Amino acid sequence: MPTEFDWVQLPSGEWLGGEIVVLYEDTLEFDSDEMGITKIDWEDVIELRSVQVLEVRPRVGESVTGKVLIKDGKVTVMGDQTVAFDQVEILSVTAGVPKEINFWSGEVSASANYQSGNTDKESFNGRATVQRRTVEQRIVLDYIGNYDETENEETENNHRLSGDWDRFVTDRVFWSPVVIEYYKDKFQNIEHRLTYTVALGYEIIDNSTTEWRVSGGPGYTKTWFQDVPEGENDSQGSPAFQAKTRFDHELTDDIDIWCDYRALFTNKDTGRYLHRMETGIAYEIIDDFDIRATWVWDYIAEPAEEEDGDESDTQLFFGIGYTF
Repeated sequence: MPTEFDWVQLPSGEWLGGEIVVLYEDTLEFDSDEMGITKIDWEDVIELRSVQVLEVRPRVGESVTGKVLIKDGKVTVMGDQTVAFDQVEILSVTAGVPKEINFWSGEVSASANYQSGNTDKESFNGRATVQRRTVEQRIVLDYIGNYDETENEETENNHRLSGDWDRFVTDRVFWSPVVIEYYKDKFQNIEHRLTYTVALGYEIIDNSTTEWRVSGGPGYTKTWFQDVPEGENDSQGSPAFQAKTRFDHELTDDIDIWCDYRALFTNKDTGRYLHRMETGIAYEIIDDFDIRATWVWDYIAEPAEEEDGDESDTQLFFGIGYTF
């Protein structure tokens, strides 16, 4: 085993010396003086020899810690005991004892538009997503807010806060004991809407460039309306069923695309059918910063009676994002 650097051999026969950063989603991140951070497909790792102690987690079973040798499709971990796996059985590799910060990732983005002259208009959009991902579970918290003002009159003001807690049964199948969302949009006559569901899901694709998952399950939703006809209740609750899908794809090292769709089926008093579809593209301009375009379509089949209500609301945003 080496005494100074980690070493990895590529299909070309070339050896890279440096430091193993992490293996996750079938991609090995390797830091070398010659090439900086390099992402290598796990299947392209012909041989690997580590000088540092690594934690190796297989798809089935407990993780083990030690120095690692990969050769001829076999992974040997040499720690307190020597344990061997097939290379295809490895789910993740991290340096040393796992740190809590390594489980977290996220992104924030913002866009703004200011127009003056014949019409004075201001538009703002903000979003923040935080995710904690381990082999056993995934927690995702998401916030989206929009605000528009035209001629000093508010024309849009909505906020959406959601949280998902997924627990993996296998590396593909997961169930979600908590899927919760809070939404507020007075221009759709929604003072508050709270939805809670449970779900069963499946990772259709999960590799170094593409992730596609689907999930769905039953729950309950309650809506408090801002304006209602005299004599009618200002809130309604309903059993519900939610279906969701999320697709992320890395087109190139600099360009990512995504599509997120979620539908909620309820009774007529709470909208009957509601959905939100978001799709976009991001181009990385410098490390961790990107410019992005996002199109959003919100729909409610049966909005409550009120003067400014409409079934659909579509938006196109251009902004800057930061990923961490």
